[in-house]
Amino acid sequence: MSAEACFHWGRRRITYRVTRDERRRLKIAVAPSGSVHVTAPLDAADDEVHYRVRRKGGWIAAQIEDFEQYRPRTPPRQYISGETHLLRGIQYRLRVRETEASRIYLSGDRIVIETPHTESAPYKAALLNHFYRLEAHIEFPRRLQAVSSLFTSEGIQAPKLLIRPMTKRWGSYTPKGNLILNIDLIRAPVQCIDYVIVHEVAHALEPNHGPKWRWLMDKVLPDWRERKRRLETGLV
Repeated sequence: MSAEACFHWGRRRITYRVTRDERRRLKIAVAPSGSVHVTAPLDAADDEVHYRVRRKGGWIAAQIEDFEQYRPRTPPRQYISGETHLLRGIQYRLRVRETEASRIYLSGDRIVIETPHTESAPYKAALLNHFYRLEAHIEFPRRLQAVSSLFTSEGIQAPKLLIRPMTKRWGSYTPKGNLILNIDLIRAPVQCIDYVIVHEVAHALEPNHGPKWRWLMDKVLPDWRERKRRLETGLV
């Protein structure tokens, strides 16, 4: 069984769905789509659940805003010639050609898809996702190397980089010192990729977003607030 409820946080209307299971603590998860899922103990009163969710309104709104930074501002994709797709914050137009073999590559301001399956949107989407994966494995190590020197004075070494699809976050820094980046981050501008990397690596000094974390962010990336603001307002 699940139930839907909502509340307002400032001007934002937050809708969330509550499900029950045999757990001891309330769990709140925000998906990249902006949907909010709450898992509550079976014996928790409805009023208590809703009260506790509202108390986390600031955190929920912040999570939704973070995901909105990278959310596509375009209609659903059809993967046809003329359609635009982001790579490193730059808009490229697709050019789809019918050929005997499949390949995908950059040509000037175009992402060119050559395939015998020109009518199959899922097949073209798979080609593009593979292309993004390859680009991420080229760009992310380069960006990590570029920003790693910012942390040497604090004794923070370059972490091991892992690149993978992520459903709920754009990056994370694990207790073992690994940096995980979401493949989809390759669509963002390079300055924003750097921001996410610095944001996560700064957690080596402080796991949360407390005073030490903010101090390090101000020291190594003084314009991080501007980068964040540009992302949030779409000025990228």
